[in-house]
Amino acid sequence: MNREVHLRVVEARQRDVGHGKVRIDHKTMQALGISAGDFIEMHGKKVTVAVAWPAYVEDQGQDVIRMDGIVRRNAGVALDEYVTIKAGDVKDAQNIVFAPTDIRLEIDEDFVSFVKRRFMDMPFREGDMTLLSVFERAVPLVVVRGRPHGVIKIAEVTNVQILTEPPPTKECIPVSKYRTLVDLKDAMRSVAKREAR
Repeated sequence: MNREVHLRVVEARQRDVGHGKVRIDHKTMQALGISAGDFIEMHGKKVTVAVAWPAYVEDQGQDVIRMDGIVRRNAGVALDEYVTIKAGDVKDAQNIVFAPTDIRLEIDEDFVSFVKRRFMDMPFREGDMTLLSVFERAVPLVVVRGRPHGVIKIAEVTNVQILTEPPPTKECIPVSKYRTLVDLKDAMRSVAKREAR
């Protein structure tokens, strides 16, 4: 089944922001032949991918899709515009390269492992932006390269690389509050130690 559905874009609830998920109703899931937690492709001015979750009660039958600003940016759509969605064909990534959008990062093996764990099983396409959350801070990263081409997800076999600086030829999103990161590396290590307990 390769059905497509057209839905109007509305704002995500705060609880879903930054998690790469969108909410669609039961009728749409049935039409696409998918279940909660499956991947969907979204075609706006650009193509991106997200994880489908059930719509809220008040959204059932309204032909809307709730998505946050990051997903809208990745799809190239604004609120009240329409996207075409279909079930996503997602492959395990052999290689994926992230870069910061407007800050310089200090990268070591611990940091790379932290990013890989944080994004495990999340779907991406080249050019997608995502947020890396560390405590109360969030660092925007962009996918500058992925293999194989198309929609991929990070798996145990994936080789994750992270550039230290924004790529010069990619779109950079100025997010001034992220420039105040005192020491992302120390914060990341604290989270890793807490998770290991």
